Amino acid sequence: MAPSGTSPSAQDRRAAQREALRKQRQAELKRQRTVRTTVIAAITVVALVIAGGIGYLVYRSMQPPGPVATPQGIAADQPYLSFGAPADSGKPVVELHLDFMCPVCGQFEEINGEDVQTMIEEETATVNIVPRNFLDTLSTTGDYSTRAANAFVCVYEESPEKAIAFQQLMFANQPAENSAGLTDEEIAAFATEAGASEETLSCLADGTYEGWVDTVANPYGEETGGATPFVKVDDTVIESDQWGQPGALKQLVEEKAGAASDGGQG
Repeated sequence: MAPSGTSPSAQDRRAAQREALRKQRQAELKRQRTVRTTVIAAITVVALVIAGGIGYLVYRSMQPPGPVATPQGIAADQPYLSFGAPADSGKPVVELHLDFMCPVCGQFEEINGEDVQTMIEEETATVNIVPRNFLDTLSTTGDYSTRAANAFVCVYEESPEKAIAFQQLMFANQPAENSAGLTDEEIAAFATEAGASEETLSCLADGTYEGWVDTVANPYGEETGGATPFVKVDDTVIESDQWGQPGALKQLVEEKAGAASDGGQG
């Protein structure tokens, strides 16, 4: 008699197959969950790193700037370098704002440079020079005025007399607007020609006083209207039609010095 229904062995095989499929599906689901968890964890880590980096940059941007190196012998907030007669001498005070990329400053130097040097050497006036960098944008490197002003401050720190000689050399070899300006090597060569030491050349290379020029001297110049050259004798602003005449600035200073020595009486 033929067996009726399904044999136990066939049922067992189908049950075993179903169990194998179930375990396979569970294993695949477990694998997918593991992959998904790993991907989410990786994305989370990357997001935290990015957020942390952004947060650090925001934190840094909100911090006050570090200390600015100030030339020796001047107050931290003093925006000028002083030459000639002592500030308390009672002599006229000549204030000059100069940018080494400024072509009109070059004209001022050509007309008045020797007279200013005489005022300084003979101490007939206190000459305060504000080195500006607002014309950085007129150099293709974007920083010539800053580099030149920093060099001027470095040489001044070694010797005011050498700084004036350096200033004269820089304007005598002034680069054209919209050029790269003088190279660091050329600036250093003029500093050496003016008598600067190796230590001063290191100051040039390190940009030691670029921060002072940018955050102290230049903002002060902006307060006077921003243009260079800016020329003032005591409280009187001297326009180009005055300083543009050879000898006129020197004569004005001498007149003021004479008036001061007479006690203000003519």
